[in-house]
Amino acid sequence: MTRQMKELVQYSTAISTLLSGILLCFLSFFLNNYDIAGSVLGYFGQTLIFCAGVFGINCFVKNQIYDAETRINEKINEKFKK
Repeated sequence: MTRQMKELVQYSTAISTLLSGILLCFLSFFLNNYDIAGSVLGYFGQTLIFCAGVFGINCFVKNQIYDAETRINEKINEKFKK
């Protein structure tokens, strides 16, 4: 599995999970006389945590890799300038 395919699967899973949580909240709200069950709110909270994990961890890792590459390139450039 390539990196792009892996990211596509992660993002599509996170977005579909988030949309399912939003849809479930709306259906629960309008079909239960404007009341949302606690279990629905729990599921929606878990979807938010999952999405934050997928997007946040991915951004953090990419940022750390970019910072490491930048530091390595700076060190290499310093060595060649001397």
